[in-house]
Amino acid sequence: MNFYTNFNSDAVKHLISINILVYTATFVFSQYKIEGILSLYHPLDDRFELYQILTHMFVHSKRLFLHIIFNMLALFMFGGQIETLLGVKKFLIIYFLSGILAAFFQIIFNTSVMYYFVRTLDFSQARRSLDYLNEVQKINLYSSMYSPMMGSSGAVSGIVGAFAKFFPEHKIFILPFPFPIAVRKALIIFIVGSLVSSIFNLAPGVAHFAHIGGILSGYFIVSFLFRNF
Repeated sequence: MNFYTNFNSDAVKHLISINILVYTATFVFSQYKIEGILSLYHPLDDRFELYQILTHMFVHSKRLFLHIIFNMLALFMFGGQIETLLGVKKFLIIYFLSGILAAFFQIIFNTSVMYYFVRTLDFSQARRSLDYLNEVQKINLYSSMYSPMMGSSGAVSGIVGAFAKFFPEHKIFILPFPFPIAVRKALIIFIVGSLVSSIFNLAPGVAHFAHIGGILSGYFIVSFLFRNF
């Protein structure tokens, strides 16, 4: 496998460029609150707009620089191989469809958390219930209801999932293991770790189910749609 072919991947380069431009714009034009406009809010939230289903994939957290760095690095490393293998059109289908499905996974999880705590899907009623919860429950409920999704993690995870389907034995490093692991095994470990983290809220603010949903979406999209590419 030759990673030098990644430099010739047009779609990957354009996606990285757009993400960097939008990230830069969030600083240069901070007065317009681009993050708030492009991020994806819960569909039951008044701030939800249909276009956010796509635009949230191009905006990253201003407070966490590694957010965009890791996403773009993963997109470059794995995306070039998938684009070279399948072509631009199929690559973009995997990328955007995985991103949409990943968001759907996370929304389902967030909705389940909200219903678990307050037994309602009415945002107004749920907001009033915040006063009757302890601090941990408030944080969990508030993040599920009001924290918008942003970043290309779901779409990029889909590309990694597709990569695992075509190159399951390719070795990659995954923390905290100090040795390379076959990508398919690494993703299984990652999915299990993400499930544990989401259930016990070990990493608040991270859309674990978007990562899981993206990986599974990319893997099964190529399994069923592009298996005879």
